[in-house]
Amino acid sequence: MKKRIFLSLLLIAFGSFATSTEPKQNIYLNTTWAIGTIVTSQVKADSKEKANYCHKLVNDETRRLEYLLSAYEPDSDISKLGNNAGSWVEVSKDTAEVLRLSNKISSETHGTYDPTVGALVKLWSVDQDSHRIPTKEEIQNALKSVGYSSLKVKTEDGKNYARIAPNQEITLGAIGKGYIADKVMKVLLENGCKDSLLSFGGNIIGSGTNGENQPWKVGLQIPAKDRGYYFAVLPVDNASIVTSGDYEKFFVQDGVKYHHLLNPLTGKPVPATLSSVTIYHKNSATADALCTALFVMGWNEAINYLKEHPDLMAVLMDEDHRKVAYTKNLEGKLRIVDENLSTSIIQ
Repeated sequence: MKKRIFLSLLLIAFGSFATSTEPKQNIYLNTTWAIGTIVTSQVKADSKEKANYCHKLVNDETRRLEYLLSAYEPDSDISKLGNNAGSWVEVSKDTAEVLRLSNKISSETHGTYDPTVGALVKLWSVDQDSHRIPTKEEIQNALKSVGYSSLKVKTEDGKNYARIAPNQEITLGAIGKGYIADKVMKVLLENGCKDSLLSFGGNIIGSGTNGENQPWKVGLQIPAKDRGYYFAVLPVDNASIVTSGDYEKFFVQDGVKYHHLLNPLTGKPVPATLSSVTIYHKNSATADALCTALFVMGWNEAINYLKEHPDLMAVLMDEDHRKVAYTKNLEGKLRIVDENLSTSIIQ
């Protein structure tokens, strides 16, 4: 499973859009490894030189932000926060921005998304060879450090500072890729790279048009199947599509599946009622965090939340891969291609 995760971290499979690197279609492809996933950029450009320029912008901005936000970089802002828990730490403008957004979404989702679950994530280590089922006592002890209300951010004299509680650990795994996607796309647009499709694992963001001068199209992955098998298609019209699911990062012990999406209230993987949650949003960071929050809520609560927030665009697939529910505002955009699915509209 480790090899499969390394080669196929995309939670959304690319659908029916032009991927040719042939000059006649003016689509140029670049793939690299960063922020713990495969980063793919497709650019429509007049020349290979212009495309290479755009690809370099993607790589440079991605790695700049990875250095700031990664919990695995010893000198990153997030590592400094962890090493100085309980004290104010000067952080970059970017870090302050993503932490403020994290707190906002945590509050709006009543803690089903919470960036302070770092200790729990390390305890389970689902995506590491060292994964194991923690004891009840270990989980209860780690839960003592969870609570987004302890995360504080302030700006004084033009400088930004953040503070977390003693023994608390931050993880941006459920918002960081989305934030980086937004920032990378902003840099591309500011530098004349207006037609591009970027993938940061399960986070896809697009602008402009593809080689057929149509909006880029993305296929929504059928959980537990190989990349390229999709149940629906969505256009990426200057927006982002983000999917969270329990089918990429997990381990099985004694016949029980333990995935990486942890409930901040219980400290355990969320009981299976959903297999995937997809959010369509202008802001990839917001979509990223909301995907996790809705997955933690489960099928029924996620549907209720979407009813209470009719501005959100979302697609839910149940754990048995038989039912799909999507918000009414996706009618005319979403195209279901798997005729075996039972579909319903959330309104």
